[in-house]
Amino acid sequence: MPNATKKTTTPGKKTPPRKKAANASVRIRMYRPGLGDCWLLTFPHAGKENHILIDCGVFIGTPGQKDRLNNIASHIRKTTGNRVNALVATHEHWDHVAGFFFAQEQFSGLKPDEVWAAWTEDPDQTIATENKKKTNAMAAAVGMAVTRMMTSESAYDRECGVAAAKVMDFSGALGAANFSERSDQAMQFVTNQRKPGDRFLEPGDVLERDWIPGGLRVYVLAPPKDRDALRQGRTPHEEGFKDEKDNKSRNPKDGAAFAWASALLGASDATANTEEQAAADRVRPFDISLAWPEEEMFKQSASTDTASDPIWPLTRRYRDEPWRRIDNDWLHSAASLALQLDNSINNTSLVLAIELVASGKVLLFVGDSELESWKSWQNRVFQLRNGARVTAGDLLARTVFYKVGHHGSGNATLRAGLARMTSPELVAAVPTDTEFASTKQGWDMPAAKLVPALAAQAKGRVLYADPGKSCVRESNPAGLSPQTWKQFVDAVDEADPLCVDYHLRIP
Repeated sequence: MPNATKKTTTPGKKTPPRKKAANASVRIRMYRPGLGDCWLLTFPHAGKENHILIDCGVFIGTPGQKDRLNNIASHIRKTTGNRVNALVATHEHWDHVAGFFFAQEQFSGLKPDEVWAAWTEDPDQTIATENKKKTNAMAAAVGMAVTRMMTSESAYDRECGVAAAKVMDFSGALGAANFSERSDQAMQFVTNQRKPGDRFLEPGDVLERDWIPGGLRVYVLAPPKDRDALRQGRTPHEEGFKDEKDNKSRNPKDGAAFAWASALLGASDATANTEEQAAADRVRPFDISLAWPEEEMFKQSASTDTASDPIWPLTRRYRDEPWRRIDNDWLHSAASLALQLDNSINNTSLVLAIELVASGKVLLFVGDSELESWKSWQNRVFQLRNGARVTAGDLLARTVFYKVGHHGSGNATLRAGLARMTSPELVAAVPTDTEFASTKQGWDMPAAKLVPALAAQAKGRVLYADPGKSCVRESNPAGLSPQTWKQFVDAVDEADPLCVDYHLRIP
């Protein structure tokens, strides 16, 4: 195939696939399902290949998502010979685990030696189970609010309902008492494959494996074991790359959010199912006996004398004249609450720094961790078995590959964290579908402020997963010699339309 590396690439322009001959190297494979994460890391050692599979998912509503994920699962099985050393599910959002639901039959034939999942998936962890119960209750309430707004006669109500629904779609289901039944099933499929020796990973853990000459060390940075850090809210958006126009309001605090959920769930006592009522009971800030059912407001008192019931004429006019009604206005915060839910799940992401011990180079996979999680591990210190101490700052400084968080959204890369990635070999990769996210969904993804920051920090060496387009958007950018740029481009292989491979040379 002709070498396409000398051809200037234009952002978003379709180009002939690029294929390079790989020398002895670590292969970092970014699959292209659309707006979703799926990574296969391959480490050669002693004549065989060792693999780590991290996530497999795509955003709900992606055209042909089931077929895409089954094709990827088949590709993974063929590449690995049906065996991976480690199977990793970072968190239970649909765009990370959908493949373990839609392609479960395929993945049933893939045998992992071990499974890596975060402590937040441990059913015996109090904080984890408490967080899930609260999240499920909030999701049930937001789902009910969306349904109510979408059926409203008011165009503005319906618009607010659509906004909340778009955020909720990231979970893979809308309006269920369980935050996402399908996402739960997908995550359960992964965790069910744990072996007796596998344990849920906690921040501060270090795994040592001999899957590469010199060995690997895997540092667990997150999710934080802190209730507040699991829920976004304390860190200003300015510490990330979110556009100011999206910063009109902060997410409501837990207390206000749960009171809102309680009011909504409690308002449907007559029809709500047992799960919904259980969810309402968990977040209700007051005893049910003190609640004032909405329908009671519209009942006239026993007396027909308006003098003894002066409020009745006003109540009747409000009830019978639709233009006066503001019944759904309090539900308009559902989009903000849905975003809070999305954030709380993102911050349960397993964050791994994978060190190639012989060279000291680090691969950083952050899942969808948002600013609160990032800040929780910036000063973390790891104690190694040989007595040495390694800091998170040191790992960031030696990062040569950064898997950009949450498909390049502005609240999933900490400015201070990116600034600490000072390796002259840094490459960043954004698992996104820009056209789907920006054009079809209206999201700033990848964030307009993050794109130039990544390009500046990595000196143009940023890979994108947009299907059908060149993964490289720069052409010999300033700050790199032509030889260094050529070395980067030669390390990229996108001949297979299903994935992008980046080959990191083993010294």
